[in-house]
Amino acid sequence: MRDMKKQNSKIDIVIPWVDGSDPAWLEEKRKFDKSIETISGDSSNSSQRFRDWGLMRYWFRGIEKYMPWVNKIFFVTWGHVPEWLDTNNEKLVIVKHADYMPAKYLPTYNSSVIELNVHRIKELSENFIIFNDDLFAIAPTKEEMFFENDMPCDMLLSEIMYNYDVKGVFRHIVFNNLGIINKYFGFERKELKQFSKWVNPVYGYKNMFTNLNKFLFKRILGFKDQHLAVPHKKSTFEKIWGLEHDALDSACLNKFRSPMDLNQWLMRYWNFMTGEFVPTNIWAIGQYMGVNDASAVDDVCDVIKRQEKPILVINDTLRGDDEEAFITYKKKISEAFESILPDKCSFEK
Repeated sequence: MRDMKKQNSKIDIVIPWVDGSDPAWLEEKRKFDKSIETISGDSSNSSQRFRDWGLMRYWFRGIEKYMPWVNKIFFVTWGHVPEWLDTNNEKLVIVKHADYMPAKYLPTYNSSVIELNVHRIKELSENFIIFNDDLFAIAPTKEEMFFENDMPCDMLLSEIMYNYDVKGVFRHIVFNNLGIINKYFGFERKELKQFSKWVNPVYGYKNMFTNLNKFLFKRILGFKDQHLAVPHKKSTFEKIWGLEHDALDSACLNKFRSPMDLNQWLMRYWNFMTGEFVPTNIWAIGQYMGVNDASAVDDVCDVIKRQEKPILVINDTLRGDDEEAFITYKKKISEAFESILPDKCSFEK
């Protein structure tokens, strides 16, 4: 049984955003497009990764209405901001890439690089949550869904990793993360103090016994990664950068997503191995939905209107060149959000 609510220090949100239609941004990006080094057929650097669904108003409305306990929102951007955004809001901090990232990493079009360096943002609190612009608060949340007693709340689900998509970059990135984790934790038995964090009934009994099996291995075989908001400690980023500066530095030179990347999941894995997290069932907090056809859009709209879970991920899996469908689906999803978040918030002019 969970302890009674414990007090946390301030909790911030970091939200990277890009306006993929900005002419100046596009002109700069074209200078480097030819340098994309990725596996043929991979979609991780395609146009759909940068296009804007025009839903950021609802992102801010949802945060203000359903996550009022958040201290500040750090809006991380190449330099552009939505024209409707009130940049004078006292809870909003606009952070340009050049404000916090080493010059040698710039310009970058790699979300992994943008996220791996957020600990350099001077005003950022020790406790923060990394959101993406496709993650929306659609129902009331509590801060203990993300932090308890200043520790990140997360769901450790172990698995044996294998690469089922040789053309994609994501599995390669996961293996890179695991390489560093095994360097520090893969040669000795895990400490018993971690046992209750791995084998915890909050995950469900099937997952609990799977974790028990993997707990007995010396090597770290892998973890399931959920596309949801991720709570982090600034000090964990700083620690891993101190230990693995060369590896992280090399990865951050990749201007586009690459099989040689590392990403913020490395910090999650570190928490799992040190026991610096609170076990929780994140599936009760949020859900992932892909948008690839009309039926999927209808399902997304239905979930929004029924406000099934506090956090909803709407991932753009629509074919990049289907512009007509994109416009239609964008309108339908906007209308669904308007039905639950019709009122302008303080972040809008």
